[in-house]
Amino acid sequence: MKRITQLKDEALDALHGNFGRAALATLGFFAVTNAISFLFSLTGGINILQYYKAMLDGDFSSLFDATEGNVFLSIIQFLVGIFFTAPFGVGVINAFRALFESKGEDKAIFTNFFKIGFSKNYLHIVLVSFVSGLLIGLMIVPALLVMILVIIIFHNIAATIIFVIAAVVYTFWIGLMYSQINYIIVNNPELDIIDTMRRSRTLMDGNKWRFFLLGLSFLGWIILGIFTLCIGYLWLIPYIYTTESAFYCDIRDAEKIAE
Repeated sequence: MKRITQLKDEALDALHGNFGRAALATLGFFAVTNAISFLFSLTGGINILQYYKAMLDGDFSSLFDATEGNVFLSIIQFLVGIFFTAPFGVGVINAFRALFESKGEDKAIFTNFFKIGFSKNYLHIVLVSFVSGLLIGLMIVPALLVMILVIIIFHNIAATIIFVIAAVVYTFWIGLMYSQINYIIVNNPELDIIDTMRRSRTLMDGNKWRFFLLGLSFLGWIILGIFTLCIGYLWLIPYIYTTESAFYCDIRDAEKIAE
């Protein structure tokens, strides 16, 4: 297994000469996703300022008022999330994998967002993304319910803190366990939903802590990016995605060698 520094160096090698193209592709990604959100805001008659204020305040009553109780619009947004946003996200992640595996030669990053996400395996990507996401959510729900019950029943700060920490750790553990699904959906389209989730668990067996540390290694850059008014994220996100792609390729190839 390669060290985190090696993975990051390999990602930088793949991005060498492609950082500008990757930044533009990331800008395109933000433009597409935000355009969809803005379109829903306009067509749904949503009071945008009230909507985001309610989101920040956690005021669900005001949030409902801001959307004017438009249930139909919510359903449409849900469907767009399943049939467009999810496969588009899979395409984004795997476009950087393609860049990494080609050692920087596959320069069609933005085109690959669509080419990979909306390929001949489109329905497979949609189905696995939705059902696996649903199943992962169901795994996390019990921990959240237990945490809420502890808060309601015991009214004890120490117990609350312990269970909150436990719930957060459990949620992270589940997330790490299934963190490779988006790669596997594209790399192994012959696998069904359960086998895709099982393969992610297998690949991450013994690698969860390393992947966590990999994500943590970008924390300084993420904080620094805030001081650039988040403009720096146009370069940081490709760096993160390409490094995570290097991680996936490393554990996948290590498994093949072990066999």
